Amino acid sequence: MHLSETLQKSGNYRPARLSCGVRWYIEYYVYHIELKKMVRKRIQLNSIEKISERRAYANKLLRKLNSELEKGWSPYIDEESAKSYQLLTKVLEDFIKLNRKKYAEGDIREATILSYGSYYNKISEYIVKFKLEELYIYNFNKDFIVKYLDYIYNELNLSSRTRDNYLKFLRLFSNYLVERSFLKVSPATSVNILGKNKRAAKSRTVIPANIMEKVSEYLLKNNKDFLLAAQILYFCMVRPKEMSYIKIGHIDLNRSTIFIPGETAKNYKDAVVTIPVSLNILISEMGIMDYPPNYYLFSAGFKPGEKHAKEKQFSRYWERHVRKDLDLPLTLKFYSLKDTGITDMIRMYNDPILARDQARHHDLTITNIYTPSDMMQANERIKNDTRRF
Repeated sequence: MHLSETLQKSGNYRPARLSCGVRWYIEYYVYHIELKKMVRKRIQLNSIEKISERRAYANKLLRKLNSELEKGWSPYIDEESAKSYQLLTKVLEDFIKLNRKKYAEGDIREATILSYGSYYNKISEYIVKFKLEELYIYNFNKDFIVKYLDYIYNELNLSSRTRDNYLKFLRLFSNYLVERSFLKVSPATSVNILGKNKRAAKSRTVIPANIMEKVSEYLLKNNKDFLLAAQILYFCMVRPKEMSYIKIGHIDLNRSTIFIPGETAKNYKDAVVTIPVSLNILISEMGIMDYPPNYYLFSAGFKPGEKHAKEKQFSRYWERHVRKDLDLPLTLKFYSLKDTGITDMIRMYNDPILARDQARHHDLTITNIYTPSDMMQANERIKNDTRRF
């Protein structure tokens, strides 16, 4: 609820009135949110010498003041900070609604909006639990953020990585507040990430060769359309969201490439990935190129079609059928095929740059995370250094 609605509904002001005596003044009361009480304000009028002019000015000012007070104006709110007196819960709701629209328009992934919803629900629970429903945007400061993150990390006993993910969400929300003039400075910027230097240590789940063989045999027998999706993820490292937007016209078997449009790519850049021989043959055998070029490669049921299907269908099928029927560990997910593809490519070609370009990593340090430990070798120039100490 906006501050003006708060003032009107709760009667947190008293209309301005004129007092005529030795001193002429206009007096009114308005609620001060920070002081939590009604505060009297007076405007002196004796500086206007002529009584007729003084009364005319007073009547004009009374009409303006009462009109503004009725709309929710307060002398304690300057034009720049007025928006900071909106309720935190309401603005959070608006932020989530905006991102739901972005998701509907394909600007953010389904996994992203689901995680935003989870963060929002957890903050809402925190607000209710500690009876903070009357918090305004100006209360959303560093102190609030630190206390909330301590609650996530200490009281709920969640991991440092989870705590940092909540902080990243709060930083996004803070930027939203600054961009829309609710706040002048982001309160989350100076809050530290706990696992700041742990990126390189992030675990990658690689699917063992014997399980890869079982997955291939299972899909070849039960769902060849999903096998195609699995192979594109493994060989071409095309992310599930990007895969959901591939159209028949994006595939060129003569050049052995798949075009990834920038508007659907994670880095927003147009790119092509290379199709290996075995995948080229599978696409040909399935008659994929016989469909119209405007058809999505993976529509309903993973078959080519006119309608776009959400990326969630890939992981959902993997969890409900592949993992369940083959009794795979929970750690082996559909996306693990991409991690496995990168690792296997590095092992096969001993060339991280080749894997970097196929996976479209912006930095070789990202690709190096996938390098198998048994391939990490000594630097030959340093190893052959014959100097003595």
